Amino acid sequence: MVWSFTRNLSPAVRGAIYYFAFWGVVGVYIPFMFVHFKQIGLTGTQIGLFATFMPLMMLTTAPFVANFADRRRLRTRVLALCIALLGISLALIGLTNEFWLLLPFMLFMAFVRSPIAGIGDGLVAKMAVTHGVNFGSMRLWGSFGFASIAAISGIFWQQYGYQPMFLAACIGFCVMAALAFVLDEEAAVPQQKGSWKPLLQDPALRIIMITAFLMAGSLAMSGTFEGIMMDYLGGGGIFIGLLLGFTGISEIPLMRNAPRLADRFGAERTFMIGCLIIALAHVAYATAWSPIVLLGGAMIRGAGFGLSFVMMVTIVARRSPPGMAASSQAAVSAAGWGLAPLIGIPISGALYDFTGGPQIVFWVCVVMAIAAALVMGYGLVRGVFQTE
Repeated sequence: MVWSFTRNLSPAVRGAIYYFAFWGVVGVYIPFMFVHFKQIGLTGTQIGLFATFMPLMMLTTAPFVANFADRRRLRTRVLALCIALLGISLALIGLTNEFWLLLPFMLFMAFVRSPIAGIGDGLVAKMAVTHGVNFGSMRLWGSFGFASIAAISGIFWQQYGYQPMFLAACIGFCVMAALAFVLDEEAAVPQQKGSWKPLLQDPALRIIMITAFLMAGSLAMSGTFEGIMMDYLGGGGIFIGLLLGFTGISEIPLMRNAPRLADRFGAERTFMIGCLIIALAHVAYATAWSPIVLLGGAMIRGAGFGLSFVMMVTIVARRSPPGMAASSQAAVSAAGWGLAPLIGIPISGALYDFTGGPQIVFWVCVVMAIAAALVMGYGLVRGVFQTE
Protein backbone atom coordinates (compact mmCIF):
# COMPACT_ATOMS: atom_id res chain seq x y z
CA MET A 1 0.00 0.00 0.00
CA VAL A 2 1.35 3.44 -0.98
CA TRP A 3 0.47 4.98 2.40
CA SER A 4 2.39 2.28 4.34
CA PHE A 5 5.41 2.74 2.10
CA THR A 6 5.49 6.52 2.39
CA ARG A 7 5.14 6.41 6.20
CA ASN A 8 8.56 4.70 6.32
CA LEU A 9 10.23 7.54 4.43
CA SER A 10 12.04 10.45 6.07
CA PRO A 11 10.05 13.53 7.15
CA ALA A 12 11.69 15.58 4.39
CA VAL A 13 10.60 13.13 1.68
CA ARG A 14 7.07 12.78 3.07
CA GLY A 15 6.62 16.55 3.19
CA ALA A 16 7.92 16.84 -0.37
CA ILE A 17 5.55 14.11 -1.64
CA TYR A 18 2.56 15.81 -0.04
CA TYR A 19 3.37 19.20 -1.54
CA PHE A 20 4.18 17.79 -4.99
CA ALA A 21 0.90 15.86 -5.15
CA PHE A 22 -1.36 18.61 -3.82
CA TRP A 23 0.03 21.49 -5.84
CA GLY A 24 0.43 19.30 -8.90
CA VAL A 25 -3.33 18.70 -8.92
CA VAL A 26 -3.94 22.42 -8.27
CA GLY A 27 -1.93 23.09 -11.44
CA VAL A 28 -4.50 21.12 -13.44
CA TYR A 29 -7.21 23.76 -13.01
CA ILE A 30 -6.20 26.94 -11.15
CA PRO A 31 -4.32 28.65 -14.04
CA PHE A 32 -7.26 28.14 -16.38
CA MET A 33 -10.47 28.34 -14.33
CA PHE A 34 -11.07 32.10 -14.58
CA VAL A 35 -10.11 32.08 -18.25
CA HIS A 36 -12.72 29.35 -18.75
CA PHE A 37 -15.29 31.49 -16.95
CA LYS A 38 -14.46 34.44 -19.21
CA GLN A 39 -14.83 32.29 -22.32
CA ILE A 40 -18.28 31.01 -21.29
CA GLY A 41 -19.47 34.61 -21.01
CA LEU A 42 -19.07 35.63 -17.38
CA THR A 43 -18.26 39.31 -16.74
CA GLY A 44 -15.27 40.65 -14.87
CA THR A 45 -17.53 41.53 -11.95
CA GLN A 46 -18.92 37.98 -11.82
CA ILE A 47 -15.40 36.53 -11.96
CA GLY A 48 -14.35 38.95 -9.23
CA LEU A 49 -17.29 37.77 -7.12
CA PHE A 50 -16.23 34.15 -7.48
CA ALA A 51 -12.69 35.14 -6.56
CA THR A 52 -13.95 36.60 -3.26
CA PHE A 53 -15.40 33.28 -2.07
CA MET A 54 -12.03 31.79 -1.21
CA PRO A 55 -10.79 34.76 0.86
CA LEU A 56 -14.22 34.97 2.53
CA MET A 57 -13.88 31.38 3.72
CA MET A 58 -10.21 31.88 4.62
CA LEU A 59 -11.34 34.69 6.90
CA THR A 60 -14.52 33.23 8.40
CA THR A 61 -14.21 29.44 8.25
CA ALA A 62 -10.60 28.26 7.92
CA PRO A 63 -9.31 29.55 11.30
CA PHE A 64 -12.10 27.80 13.18
CA VAL A 65 -11.72 24.53 11.28
CA ALA A 66 -7.95 24.63 11.91
CA ASN A 67 -8.52 25.43 15.58
CA PHE A 68 -10.95 22.50 15.86
CA ALA A 69 -8.35 20.22 14.23
CA ASP A 70 -5.71 21.48 16.68
CA ARG A 71 -7.88 21.00 19.77
CA ARG A 72 -9.07 17.52 18.78
CA ARG A 73 -5.73 16.45 17.26
CA LEU A 74 -7.53 15.57 14.03
CA ARG A 75 -5.33 17.61 11.70
CA THR A 76 -4.49 14.86 9.20
CA ARG A 77 -8.08 13.54 9.12
CA VAL A 78 -9.61 16.96 8.61
CA LEU A 79 -6.99 17.72 5.94
CA ALA A 80 -7.75 14.49 4.04
CA LEU A 81 -11.50 15.13 4.20
CA CYS A 82 -11.14 18.69 2.88
CA ILE A 83 -8.94 17.56 -0.02
CA ALA A 84 -11.41 14.84 -1.05
CA LEU A 85 -14.37 17.26 -0.86
CA LEU A 86 -12.39 19.76 -2.93
CA GLY A 87 -12.20 17.18 -5.70
CA ILE A 88 -15.95 16.56 -5.53
CA SER A 89 -16.68 20.30 -5.64
CA LEU A 90 -14.66 20.68 -8.84
CA ALA A 91 -16.61 17.89 -10.49
CA LEU A 92 -19.82 19.78 -9.68
CA ILE A 93 -18.42 23.02 -11.14
CA GLY A 94 -17.70 21.20 -14.40
CA LEU A 95 -21.35 20.24 -14.79
CA THR A 96 -22.68 23.69 -15.75
CA ASN A 97 -21.87 26.99 -17.48
CA GLU A 98 -24.71 28.91 -15.84
CA PHE A 99 -23.66 31.64 -13.40
CA TRP A 100 -26.45 31.01 -10.88
CA LEU A 101 -25.69 27.28 -10.78
CA LEU A 102 -21.95 27.87 -10.55
CA LEU A 103 -22.50 30.21 -7.60
CA PRO A 104 -23.25 27.56 -4.89
CA PHE A 105 -20.66 25.14 -6.31
CA MET A 106 -17.93 27.81 -6.16
CA LEU A 107 -18.97 28.68 -2.62
CA PHE A 108 -18.75 25.02 -1.58
CA MET A 109 -15.34 24.69 -3.23
CA ALA A 110 -14.06 27.71 -1.30
CA PHE A 111 -15.48 26.32 1.95
CA VAL A 112 -13.66 22.98 1.72
CA ARG A 113 -10.43 24.36 0.25
CA SER A 114 -9.95 27.20 2.73
CA PRO A 115 -8.60 25.16 5.71
CA ILE A 116 -6.16 23.12 3.61
CA ALA A 117 -3.33 25.67 3.51
CA GLY A 118 -3.31 26.41 7.24
CA ILE A 119 -3.52 22.78 8.34
CA GLY A 120 -1.15 21.40 5.72
CA ASP A 121 1.48 24.13 6.08
CA GLY A 122 1.18 23.91 9.86
CA LEU A 123 1.85 20.17 9.87
CA VAL A 124 4.77 20.33 7.45
CA ALA A 125 6.34 23.40 9.08
CA LYS A 126 6.12 21.78 12.52
CA MET A 127 7.75 18.64 11.08
CA ALA A 128 10.55 20.85 9.75
CA VAL A 129 11.11 22.46 13.16
CA THR A 130 10.89 19.16 15.05
CA HIS A 131 13.24 17.21 12.77
CA GLY A 132 15.55 20.08 11.79
CA VAL A 133 14.53 19.92 8.12
CA ASN A 134 14.63 22.79 5.61
CA PHE A 135 10.96 23.71 5.10
CA GLY A 136 11.77 25.39 1.79
CA SER A 137 13.29 22.15 0.45
CA MET A 138 9.95 20.43 1.02
CA ARG A 139 7.74 23.28 -0.21
CA LEU A 140 9.71 23.70 -3.44
CA TRP A 141 8.38 20.34 -4.60
CA GLY A 142 4.93 21.89 -4.52
CA SER A 143 6.15 24.62 -6.84
CA PHE A 144 7.77 22.05 -9.13
CA GLY A 145 4.59 19.96 -9.21
CA PHE A 146 2.45 23.01 -9.91
CA ALA A 147 4.74 24.34 -12.63
CA SER A 148 5.19 21.06 -14.48
CA ILE A 149 1.55 19.99 -14.35
CA ALA A 150 0.28 23.48 -15.24
CA ALA A 151 2.53 23.59 -18.33
CA ILE A 152 1.44 20.11 -19.45
CA SER A 153 -2.21 20.88 -18.72
CA GLY A 154 -2.07 24.05 -20.81
CA ILE A 155 -1.16 21.97 -23.87
CA PHE A 156 -4.06 19.57 -23.31
CA TRP A 157 -6.67 22.20 -22.50
CA GLN A 158 -5.78 24.30 -25.53
CA GLN A 159 -6.40 21.28 -27.72
CA TYR A 160 -9.46 19.81 -25.99
CA GLY A 161 -10.97 22.82 -24.20
CA TYR A 162 -11.10 23.62 -20.50
CA GLN A 163 -14.16 21.56 -19.53
CA PRO A 164 -12.29 18.22 -18.95
CA MET A 165 -9.98 19.81 -16.39
CA PHE A 166 -12.67 19.73 -13.70
CA LEU A 167 -13.05 15.95 -13.84
CA ALA A 168 -9.26 15.49 -14.03
CA ALA A 169 -8.78 17.64 -10.91
CA CYS A 170 -11.58 15.78 -9.11
CA ILE A 171 -9.91 12.42 -9.69
CA GLY A 172 -6.52 13.81 -8.71
CA PHE A 173 -7.68 15.25 -5.39
CA CYS A 174 -9.72 12.19 -4.43
CA VAL A 175 -6.67 9.99 -4.99
CA MET A 176 -4.15 12.23 -3.23
CA ALA A 177 -6.32 12.83 -0.16
CA ALA A 178 -4.74 9.70 1.34
CA LEU A 179 -1.36 11.44 1.29
CA ALA A 180 -2.49 13.73 4.10
CA PHE A 181 -1.84 10.78 6.42
CA VAL A 182 1.89 10.71 5.59
CA LEU A 183 2.27 13.91 7.62
CA ASP A 184 3.02 13.72 11.34
CA GLU A 185 0.19 14.54 13.69
CA GLU A 186 1.51 17.02 16.28
CA ALA A 187 2.09 15.51 19.72
CA ALA A 188 -0.48 16.17 22.45
CA VAL A 189 0.25 19.24 24.59
CA PRO A 190 -1.69 21.12 27.29
CA GLN A 191 -4.40 23.14 25.58
CA GLN A 192 -4.03 26.91 25.41
CA LYS A 193 -6.79 28.80 27.18
CA GLY A 194 -8.56 31.59 25.36
CA SER A 195 -7.96 30.01 21.92
CA TRP A 196 -6.70 32.98 19.88
CA LYS A 197 -5.38 35.09 22.76
CA PRO A 198 -1.79 33.68 22.72
CA LEU A 199 -1.52 34.59 19.04
CA LEU A 200 -2.89 38.10 19.32
CA GLN A 201 -0.71 38.90 22.34
CA ASP A 202 2.50 38.43 20.32
CA PRO A 203 3.40 41.79 18.68
CA ALA A 204 5.60 40.01 16.13
CA LEU A 205 2.71 37.85 14.95
CA ARG A 206 0.55 40.96 14.69
CA ILE A 207 3.17 42.53 12.38
CA ILE A 208 3.30 39.31 10.34
CA MET A 209 -0.49 39.33 9.99
CA ILE A 210 -0.50 42.92 8.70
CA THR A 211 2.33 42.12 6.29
CA ALA A 212 0.49 39.00 5.12
CA PHE A 213 -2.64 41.11 4.59
CA LEU A 214 -0.78 43.39 2.18
CA MET A 215 1.52 40.86 0.49
CA ALA A 216 -0.98 38.06 -0.05
CA GLY A 217 -3.64 40.54 -1.08
CA SER A 218 -1.30 41.80 -3.77
CA LEU A 219 -0.62 38.26 -4.99
CA ALA A 220 -4.27 37.23 -4.92
CA MET A 221 -5.39 40.20 -6.96
CA SER A 222 -2.71 39.69 -9.60
CA GLY A 223 -3.31 35.92 -9.62
CA THR A 224 -6.96 36.48 -10.45
CA PHE A 225 -6.19 38.48 -13.58
CA GLU A 226 -2.75 37.28 -14.78
CA GLY A 227 -4.26 34.52 -16.95
CA ILE A 228 -6.73 37.03 -18.37
CA MET A 229 -3.82 39.42 -19.01
CA MET A 230 -2.02 36.71 -20.96
CA ASP A 231 -5.16 36.12 -23.02
CA TYR A 232 -5.48 39.92 -23.45
CA LEU A 233 -1.92 40.04 -24.87
CA GLY A 234 -2.68 37.27 -27.36
CA GLY A 235 -1.36 34.23 -25.48
CA GLY A 236 -3.46 31.06 -25.66
CA GLY A 237 -3.82 28.09 -23.34
CA ILE A 238 -0.19 27.07 -23.83
CA PHE A 239 1.07 30.50 -22.77
CA ILE A 240 -1.30 30.57 -19.81
CA GLY A 241 0.08 27.23 -18.68
CA LEU A 242 3.63 28.50 -19.22
CA LEU A 243 2.81 31.62 -17.21
CA LEU A 244 2.03 29.59 -14.12
CA GLY A 245 4.76 27.10 -14.97
CA PHE A 246 7.41 29.84 -15.10
CA THR A 247 6.09 31.23 -11.83
CA GLY A 248 6.34 27.86 -10.12
CA ILE A 249 9.80 26.98 -11.47
CA SER A 250 11.23 30.35 -10.43
CA GLU A 251 10.01 29.78 -6.87
CA ILE A 252 12.25 26.73 -6.45
CA PRO A 253 15.74 28.29 -6.16
CA LEU A 254 14.56 30.90 -3.67
CA MET A 255 12.66 28.36 -1.58
CA ARG A 256 15.68 26.10 -1.41
CA ASN A 257 18.11 28.89 -0.53
CA ALA A 258 15.81 30.92 1.72
CA PRO A 259 17.43 29.54 4.92
CA ARG A 260 20.87 30.63 3.69
CA LEU A 261 19.60 34.14 3.04
CA ALA A 262 17.90 34.12 6.43
CA ASP A 263 21.17 33.14 8.10
CA ARG A 264 22.83 36.14 6.47
CA PHE A 265 20.12 38.81 6.67
CA GLY A 266 17.68 37.41 9.23
CA ALA A 267 14.33 35.79 8.46
CA GLU A 268 12.40 39.02 8.85
CA ARG A 269 14.65 41.06 6.54
CA THR A 270 14.55 38.25 4.00
CA PHE A 271 10.75 38.33 4.17
CA MET A 272 10.88 42.08 3.50
CA ILE A 273 13.16 41.55 0.47
CA GLY A 274 10.67 39.03 -0.90
CA CYS A 275 7.88 41.62 -0.71
CA LEU A 276 9.98 44.12 -2.69
CA ILE A 277 10.65 41.51 -5.38
CA ILE A 278 6.89 40.95 -5.66
CA ALA A 279 6.42 44.70 -6.16
CA LEU A 280 8.98 44.65 -8.99
CA ALA A 281 7.18 41.73 -10.64
CA HIS A 282 3.89 43.59 -10.65
CA VAL A 283 5.55 46.59 -12.30
CA ALA A 284 6.53 44.19 -15.09
CA TYR A 285 2.95 42.88 -15.26
CA ALA A 286 1.47 46.36 -15.51
CA THR A 287 3.83 47.43 -18.30
CA ALA A 288 3.96 44.15 -20.28
CA TRP A 289 3.36 44.53 -24.03
CA SER A 290 3.75 40.90 -25.12
CA PRO A 291 3.31 37.37 -23.72
CA ILE A 292 7.10 36.96 -23.48
CA VAL A 293 7.45 40.06 -21.28
CA LEU A 294 4.65 38.79 -19.06
CA LEU A 295 6.49 35.48 -18.68
CA GLY A 296 9.52 37.43 -17.46
CA GLY A 297 7.37 39.19 -14.88
CA ALA A 298 6.00 35.82 -13.80
CA MET A 299 9.51 34.57 -13.07
CA ILE A 300 10.20 37.60 -10.87
CA ARG A 301 6.84 37.12 -9.14
CA GLY A 302 7.64 33.47 -8.44
CA ALA A 303 11.00 34.36 -6.94
CA GLY A 304 9.41 36.93 -4.65
CA PHE A 305 6.65 34.57 -3.57
CA GLY A 306 9.05 31.67 -2.98
CA LEU A 307 11.23 33.77 -0.71
CA SER A 308 8.51 35.57 1.22
CA PHE A 309 6.23 32.54 1.67
CA VAL A 310 8.93 30.30 3.12
CA MET A 311 10.04 33.03 5.50
CA MET A 312 6.48 33.81 6.58
CA VAL A 313 5.58 30.17 7.31
CA THR A 314 8.91 29.57 9.07
CA ILE A 315 8.58 32.63 11.30
CA VAL A 316 5.03 31.69 12.25
CA ALA A 317 5.99 28.05 12.93
CA ARG A 318 8.76 29.14 15.30
CA ARG A 319 6.53 31.56 17.17
CA SER A 320 3.32 29.50 17.30
CA PRO A 321 2.21 28.50 20.83
CA PRO A 322 2.38 24.77 21.68
CA GLY A 323 -0.47 22.81 20.11
CA MET A 324 -1.50 25.70 17.83
CA ALA A 325 0.55 25.06 14.69
CA ALA A 326 -2.45 24.85 12.36
CA SER A 327 -4.31 27.67 14.16
CA SER A 328 -1.31 30.01 13.85
CA GLN A 329 -0.85 29.39 10.15
CA ALA A 330 -4.60 29.68 9.55
CA ALA A 331 -4.76 32.99 11.44
CA VAL A 332 -2.00 34.47 9.29
CA SER A 333 -3.63 33.03 6.15
CA ALA A 334 -6.95 34.59 7.21
CA ALA A 335 -5.32 38.00 7.38
CA GLY A 336 -3.46 37.53 4.09
CA TRP A 337 -5.40 35.22 1.82
CA GLY A 338 -8.71 36.09 3.48
CA LEU A 339 -9.30 39.71 4.44
CA ALA A 340 -7.14 41.48 1.85
CA PRO A 341 -8.47 39.70 -1.26
CA LEU A 342 -12.00 39.97 0.11
CA ILE A 343 -11.61 43.74 0.03
CA GLY A 344 -9.38 44.06 -3.02
CA ILE A 345 -10.65 41.52 -5.54
CA PRO A 346 -14.18 42.97 -5.97
CA ILE A 347 -12.60 46.39 -6.46
CA SER A 348 -10.13 44.96 -8.97
CA GLY A 349 -12.97 43.25 -10.89
CA ALA A 350 -14.83 46.54 -11.12
CA LEU A 351 -11.64 48.33 -12.22
CA TYR A 352 -11.13 45.71 -14.91
CA ASP A 353 -14.64 46.26 -16.26
CA PHE A 354 -14.30 50.06 -16.08
CA THR A 355 -10.87 50.36 -17.75
CA GLY A 356 -11.22 47.48 -20.20
CA GLY A 357 -7.95 45.85 -19.14
CA PRO A 358 -6.13 44.47 -16.11
CA GLN A 359 -3.15 46.88 -16.04
CA ILE A 360 -4.58 49.12 -13.33
CA VAL A 361 -5.07 46.07 -11.11
CA PHE A 362 -1.35 45.32 -11.25
CA TRP A 363 -0.43 48.90 -10.27
CA VAL A 364 -2.57 48.49 -7.16
CA CYS A 365 -0.65 45.26 -6.49
CA VAL A 366 2.64 47.20 -6.68
CA VAL A 367 1.49 49.63 -3.97
CA MET A 368 0.34 46.81 -1.68
CA ALA A 369 3.60 44.86 -1.97
CA ILE A 370 5.68 47.96 -1.18
CA ALA A 371 3.46 48.66 1.83
CA ALA A 372 4.05 45.09 3.06
CA ALA A 373 7.81 45.65 2.98
CA LEU A 374 7.42 48.91 4.88
CA VAL A 375 5.40 47.20 7.63
CA MET A 376 8.14 44.58 8.10
CA GLY A 377 10.68 47.39 8.21
CA TYR A 378 8.64 49.09 10.93
CA GLY A 379 8.60 45.87 12.96
CA LEU A 380 12.36 45.51 12.63
CA VAL A 381 12.94 49.11 13.75
CA ARG A 382 10.68 48.58 16.76
CA GLY A 383 12.50 45.35 17.67
CA VAL A 384 9.37 43.20 17.95
CA PHE A 385 11.11 40.13 16.48
CA GLN A 386 13.98 40.03 18.97
CA THR A 387 12.31 37.56 21.36
CA GLU A 388 10.37 34.35 20.68
